[in-house]
Amino acid sequence: MDRTLSPKFVIADQLDLIFPERIELKNGCVLYWMKDVKDEAVKLDIDWEAGTKYQDQKLISSFTNKLLLSGSEELSSKQIDEEMDFYGGFYQMQLDKDHAGITLYGLTENMNDIFSVFSKAFSVANFPQNELDKERTIAIEKFKIEQQKVKVICRQLFTPNLFGADTAYGQVAELSDFDALNSDELRRFFNTHYKTAPTLFLTGNVNKDFIEVLRDWSANFQTPIKTNLIQEFTQTNGRVHHEKVDAIQTAIRIGRLMFDKKHPDYFGFQLLNTIYGGYFGSRLMANIREDKGYTYGIGSGMAVMQDAGYFFIATEVGKDVKDDAVKEIFNEMNKLKEAPVSEEELTKVKNYMLGEFLRQADGPMALIEVFKNIYYNKLPKSYYADFIQAIHDATPQSLQDLANKYFVEEEMLVVTAG
Repeated sequence: MDRTLSPKFVIADQLDLIFPERIELKNGCVLYWMKDVKDEAVKLDIDWEAGTKYQDQKLISSFTNKLLLSGSEELSSKQIDEEMDFYGGFYQMQLDKDHAGITLYGLTENMNDIFSVFSKAFSVANFPQNELDKERTIAIEKFKIEQQKVKVICRQLFTPNLFGADTAYGQVAELSDFDALNSDELRRFFNTHYKTAPTLFLTGNVNKDFIEVLRDWSANFQTPIKTNLIQEFTQTNGRVHHEKVDAIQTAIRIGRLMFDKKHPDYFGFQLLNTIYGGYFGSRLMANIREDKGYTYGIGSGMAVMQDAGYFFIATEVGKDVKDDAVKEIFNEMNKLKEAPVSEEELTKVKNYMLGEFLRQADGPMALIEVFKNIYYNKLPKSYYADFIQAIHDATPQSLQDLANKYFVEEEMLVVTAG
């Protein structure tokens, strides 16, 4: 091998993804199993429709999820954790606006025991008051510390102004919401949202006995009733500022409501966003970090939930250059509207995006995440092939058209705090 020569450069033009096997359990529970795994590591995600958009009281969803394995008066959280440790397993709680759940990790030989510890703890979950009080104390102290950060203040102003303060996606917790929590309310949320059939995503080399264990466990659930929480969101346009006298920096968050992943402009806009602010070599980074020196980092992105999507730009700059930074953010939008990107820049970003996608789909545990994106967003199995094709087909003119369509300053919400 001649190490003085660079490896041959190849642009991905197709990708044969492996999708998990679908297994019907009981009462509407469905298991997706990615079993082509060479090592003995096992990961099991158990997801419920129990994200924050389902709560009728702020913080109920997150505290129910945090205390899911807090046990009961007879079985403490410490005992549960010690049993899990004994079998070499561990778990992580998962929560976003749409879903909540738990991920169990372990080795093939111990997975039955690890799941047994979980299912026993889940079956007796009673959200003891002492466990709630302990978790609440920790959370309040963390909340007070976070409230001193301008980026947190900025995000908490951005969210309700983007969606509407009273909507499922626009709600933001306040300090008084912690005091309103009690065990009865957590048990009510648990009984409503965690006793209906979850969706399971299994990655690992387990035996058929373990699948039968999951099938038996699924018999404990009720068949889910289809929910319809889709709401209309009303965005505030223009500028919102929170003055924090002792702050050294100002946080900036700019954005607008957008569309979901099924929209015909989604792939093209993702490419446009990457050029604009979606990677380290983006135009925002080149101008506002490298040229002007206003910030250490700046980025933009798309966030997509089940019922909404939005575009955003986020950064922190010195207080004295806040207005200049906002001006430059819109200047970079205008440049993309006024002139097409060069073929050289477009080719570089296409290669970056395709390389990133290959990295994100590397290995069975990454592939199950790729599949979850398709599953939860109700996308066709051709989604990623369509993505690759759309990246190849994008032209300077098509991106300029998208910039003129969506980079409209008058339709943006500009929030600053500092």
